[in-house]
Amino acid sequence: MKKQEGFPGQISYVIPDRILALAQENSLISGLFVTDIGYYPQARHHFRERPSGSEQLILIYCVQGKGEIRLNETVFTIPANYFFIIPAGVSHAYRADEKDPWSIYWIHFTGLKSSAWARFASKVTAIERGRNARISDRTDLFSEIFRNLDRGFSIETLEYVNLCLPYLLASFTRLNQFRLIREPGEKDIVGQSINFMLDHLREKLKLEKIAAETCLSASHFSRLFQNCTGHSPIDYFIQLKIQRACRLLDNSGQTIAEIALEMGFEDQFYFSRLFRKMMGMAPTQYRKRRV
Repeated sequence: MKKQEGFPGQISYVIPDRILALAQENSLISGLFVTDIGYYPQARHHFRERPSGSEQLILIYCVQGKGEIRLNETVFTIPANYFFIIPAGVSHAYRADEKDPWSIYWIHFTGLKSSAWARFASKVTAIERGRNARISDRTDLFSEIFRNLDRGFSIETLEYVNLCLPYLLASFTRLNQFRLIREPGEKDIVGQSINFMLDHLREKLKLEKIAAETCLSASHFSRLFQNCTGHSPIDYFIQLKIQRACRLLDNSGQTIAEIALEMGFEDQFYFSRLFRKMMGMAPTQYRKRRV
């Protein structure tokens, strides 16, 4: 049996074309916006096939049961607590398992920047449950979008829902950052080291000293930090110094030489070179620009 829609307790919203046209013209949300969104509980016999693909990317988040997704000739099993993003323009089909049908949240989304999300597509990704998983926070965000769409398609609703969308997608694609608010600080090695950096911005820290605070070797810590942040620990430390220097330039009457010294740079000209490299302008230009 195959069933494309109509499940007891389902929630679904298909945004009308005339409303989507407004989204495309709205510079606030034209980069990324929802075209369809919903929740199908215990979607027995759920089946959908698009030989020519979809114009939108499709996120499917399985919260119970299981199902499968086929992209071209490749079949992926999607169990509970996993999600999958189907790229636009790719032949696909998906179905609920016959014996243990899935319950899924799903989103179709597009926009000028939607192609950037394709790098997260075509792979089965786990959302492990646990004390810090924030599962209910994510499903509450779906519910918040649903409640707003219940009230119609005003401009205010359209903007609010689609401003929520990047955050909702990031809750899937940036799990560590989404869960950080629940992580105990002493177990968050990278967070712990960043806190140490913030407490010692006036100093000249070496990699070995930062690593020692985490009880890891310098090489192990450096790899971990780079993987989590995309930056080496020392580069990140310098970024924090320049970020704090920007605040001082904005909010204090200190000279550039005084700010440089406060951030641990005895050589004002070296500080200015680093500032220009990161901010694209000299400290003097930055201060004038912010007035």
